[in-house]
Amino acid sequence: MTCSTAADAQTRMTAYEQWYDSKDENTQSLIDEIHESTHFIVDEDEYDAFINLIEAEGGITTAEQFCDAFNGECEGVGEHITTKFAEDWCDDVYPTDDLPVIYRFAIDFEMVWYQSLRHDFYDMEFKGNTYFFNRNV
Repeated sequence: MTCSTAADAQTRMTAYEQWYDSKDENTQSLIDEIHESTHFIVDEDEYDAFINLIEAEGGITTAEQFCDAFNGECEGVGEHITTKFAEDWCDDVYPTDDLPVIYRFAIDFEMVWYQSLRHDFYDMEFKGNTYFFNRNV
């Protein structure tokens, strides 16, 4: 069994600082925004890989673009995640609390994603989690 010591923590912090300082100002701002907006991206390699992915898939290269496009993250991947995103988005934009229960539970949020929302949003899988972005920014 190994225990993390204060020296190990200091070494990791120093390595992170050196990695962060090696980035240009634009990339540092993007890293800061990703750090503030996500929970599952935690180390240097993950930040680098995620930045490469969002640039390749969405053309996002700045903190401002990320802020404008990012719409959330969900733990896990699969259709149940996009369905949950559609349900949450609809609840935020068009609250269904006023609908009678008979109608509320008749809504097929999977179809809402496929028929409507996927035209305005796209999802990306990264390290077993799903990230949602707005296409229209």
